[in-house]
Amino acid sequence: MIKKYFFTGLALLLPVVITVLIINFFINLLTKPFQNVVEDILSYYGLLEKPILFFSATQVLHLTSKLLIIVTLIFITVFVGLLTRMMITRYFIHLGDYIIDKIPFINKIYKATQEVIKTLFSDEKQAFSQVVLVPFPHNKAYSLGMITREDIPETSDREHQGLVSVFVPATPNPTMGYILLFKRNQLVFLDMKVEDALKTIISCGVIFNNNKKKSKSNNHE
Repeated sequence: MIKKYFFTGLALLLPVVITVLIINFFINLLTKPFQNVVEDILSYYGLLEKPILFFSATQVLHLTSKLLIIVTLIFITVFVGLLTRMMITRYFIHLGDYIIDKIPFINKIYKATQEVIKTLFSDEKQAFSQVVLVPFPHNKAYSLGMITREDIPETSDREHQGLVSVFVPATPNPTMGYILLFKRNQLVFLDMKVEDALKTIISCGVIFNNNKKKSKSNNHE
């Protein structure tokens, strides 16, 4: 009877003991190369020199240094894993770009959309210099637009010289729209940031900057 109970208890405790021994082995394996260095640093700064509960000062120092080493190793492992995943993700993004680039017609749409999105939301440079109102789609209506270029090459027709390129985004998707050319005196300059104009367009006019309009370009200059 006692023998039966003994083997039952052994069957329950042995896996626990083996698990603890294996964990302890790996902890010692990982922490031993750094143990003395960490203990010297803690001792140098006078940390953990007092006993805690039933642990002596030496034991506290020993256990704390192991804990610090394990936590540091975990953070390093997670960081390396994060970098690896980012590199793998970047690889798949480049692979997807490469595959799409080989598909006729679709590659042109994809590249154009990608460039517009990068231009619209890039912080590296200011894609649009000024928010304006333009007479579009007809002379009695105005649309929000953003100046993209003011140095349009001169035309042979004097009547159409000094044109300004304006991007008029579609709502609620500002990555689509029209590139229109206007004379500078046709534009109404707004005291509005490009970010606010994009918010207005995306929100279909629900969010609108109420700053006063500036005078037209001939007075603006």
